[in-house]
Amino acid sequence: MKIFSSLRKGFELVCRARTGVLITWFLFFLLTLSLVYPLRSALNSAFGGSMITERLAEGLDIEVFADLGTTGMGILSSYTGGLIFTFLVAFMLNAFVSAGLFGIMRKDTGGFSAREFFRVAAGNFLPYLLILFVLTIAYSFFLILLLLVPLGASVSGNGEYSGAIRLAGALLLAFLTPVFLLVADYSRAWKAGSDNVSAFEAIGYGLSTTFGKFGRSYLLMVLLILVQILLLYAVVMIMPAWRPATGGAVFLMLVVSQLLVILRLFLKAWRYASVTAMMESFQKVRPEAPEEQTAESVGAGFGQHVE
Repeated sequence: MKIFSSLRKGFELVCRARTGVLITWFLFFLLTLSLVYPLRSALNSAFGGSMITERLAEGLDIEVFADLGTTGMGILSSYTGGLIFTFLVAFMLNAFVSAGLFGIMRKDTGGFSAREFFRVAAGNFLPYLLILFVLTIAYSFFLILLLLVPLGASVSGNGEYSGAIRLAGALLLAFLTPVFLLVADYSRAWKAGSDNVSAFEAIGYGLSTTFGKFGRSYLLMVLLILVQILLLYAVVMIMPAWRPATGGAVFLMLVVSQLLVILRLFLKAWRYASVTAMMESFQKVRPEAPEEQTAESVGAGFGQHVE
């Protein structure tokens, strides 16, 4: 069955690209530090190191920030600006590293090359950024239409059946989420093996492949999403209940949390690799590496889906 063979092949691909997953984690870890440490320094200067530790030892306490008065408002204001900037950088970084991961998964090489990872990441950065931007805008439109609009109608008291409408909207959005992920992944997987096509051509290929091979593709994505949901459930059950009381316990909690982040990135890369394997199973013949493809092979790959 193509679904399970794609999952198996995808797992093999992501194990081969595990160093790329670690590079991805390290880049995002550095980005997180650039946001967390300025906030920590600001709180320490306002509270004093020992006091902020005591107040937050039992969890997040909003009164900590309320007690700071205008100083707290200034800290939160600057932190909000930093958060927005970090989000934009993370958005671009996501496009960069996903280009690298998809690129090395389309290579018939025996091992991972960091140089090749960064080369394909830089080469496909702008098309991947455009693909990510277009599909994010499209998904946000459905998110507003299916969730926020019914919620706003419910709050304003309009509509007798607002509860049923909200439920229907949430279910429809849950159904559409794997579709958007499939379009994004098929688009990026095909672009990784086709240097001479535009981002919009890649999105067109992603749409045609998603709906042309809908049943198997959708079930594959649902299985991959369920695995990530199980990990998220485990994190939600374990991490909030962990109350470190010593410096060693805090360090251990940091290590465990970062291992969970790496595992989440591994599962995300597994999704990339499995969708890539599924796409290649539709084409029967594995596409050539980007630098070896010709314009004729690109056109043939776009126009045909050989069973």
